[in-house]
Amino acid sequence: MAADPSFTGFKHDQKQDLFGYYYPTVEVKVGDYKLDHLHIGGPVGFGDWVAGRRTKTYGPVMLEFQDVTSPARTNALGNTSYSVKLRVLPTAYALNDETVRFVGTDSKLGDVRLDAKIDQAALKAAQARGKDVAPVITGALQVGDTPFKVVAFTWKGGD
Repeated sequence: MAADPSFTGFKHDQKQDLFGYYYPTVEVKVGDYKLDHLHIGGPVGFGDWVAGRRTKTYGPVMLEFQDVTSPARTNALGNTSYSVKLRVLPTAYALNDETVRFVGTDSKLGDVRLDAKIDQAALKAAQARGKDVAPVITGALQVGDTPFKVVAFTWKGGD
């Protein structure tokens, strides 16, 4: 599956609560930048975005990358966190109970596109536990000129 470049606009019509942080199951890295997570916001985040209340640091669907050459520290959970992070905000997204599609751009990474399927049964199981290691989203990702034909994400609700 390849990420689809043909859609535009902002559309969300999910019935389920998809809020959370979705972590790749394998390393997704382009140059010095490693994908940390996909974030899907809650109703307030989508409402603010649709109403035009937008910031330069948050989108209701966004991808965050970390510069692995920047200074690192170990966070409270024992994970490595890098000081330089890039948030790729949407120029388009389409989200429903079955799919998440995203287009964004970053001056260092170029165009970023995600076209993925949501496994609702796996997501509901993960939400019931508070986190899980089984993939809940699987699809294609394109970062600049680098394609990732299959990328899978696990879910965590947040802090």
